[in-house]
Amino acid sequence: MNMKSLMNTKFSLTSILKVGGHLGRPEVHRSQKSLCIGQKNGFWIYDGEVMKQSLQVSYLYLKYFMDRKEPILVINQEDSLKKGVRVFCNKLGFYHMQEKWMGGLLTNWGQAKKQRKNFLKVRKTHGEILEKNKDRLYLKVKDRFEGLEDMPRRPSLCIILDIQDSEYAFKEALKLKIPVMAFVNTDDSLEGISFPIFGANKSLRWVRWVFNLFLYWYSKEEGKGWEKTLPKNKNLSEKKRINHEKT
Repeated sequence: MNMKSLMNTKFSLTSILKVGGHLGRPEVHRSQKSLCIGQKNGFWIYDGEVMKQSLQVSYLYLKYFMDRKEPILVINQEDSLKKGVRVFCNKLGFYHMQEKWMGGLLTNWGQAKKQRKNFLKVRKTHGEILEKNKDRLYLKVKDRFEGLEDMPRRPSLCIILDIQDSEYAFKEALKLKIPVMAFVNTDDSLEGISFPIFGANKSLRWVRWVFNLFLYWYSKEEGKGWEKTLPKNKNLSEKKRINHEKT
């Protein structure tokens, strides 16, 4: 799907309004004031055409990285969005980090990879009994590496659901010049963000709607449907995991 065909895709502003994606916050950052049509009841309102364009451009670049089989990492700190993020990532083959940011995950990837390798060894040999005994340290490390078990190298693109909540992850990505796609609201600075997705980024309905839109565009382009349920086999095969660890 090229830019011309995507721009011609029927895309209703009504659907954005229904999920409240246009609703901003009481504050507006100077870099975003021109993207709003004004205020209503004390809240800034995004221009719908600006939102449409940001979604179209973001998807095109997302597909660019997908076509090149580049690792894509989704970063989220909001508990209510975790399930939706897992579904989205499982369907498109993305990785996700949804716990407290592990400092140096990007900037010190070599060390993080060693820690992950050690964890996977422990999980294979003692994971069942540690789970049964509810070992706190083991479960903490397990949660931290969930969604990252098979990431072969640093991501080529980071998708951040809230740059204020994920400030340290955002800084690491910028330091390494990794492109960042971010859900932003009116009070966020756009500095450093390569592909902003404008809208109510704290809204579960809005974020899910965007995920479903991207999945729909992807399935339409690939000529295949998609299920809204989480796949039963959430993990890659052991052989694939071992091959990734060797890289």
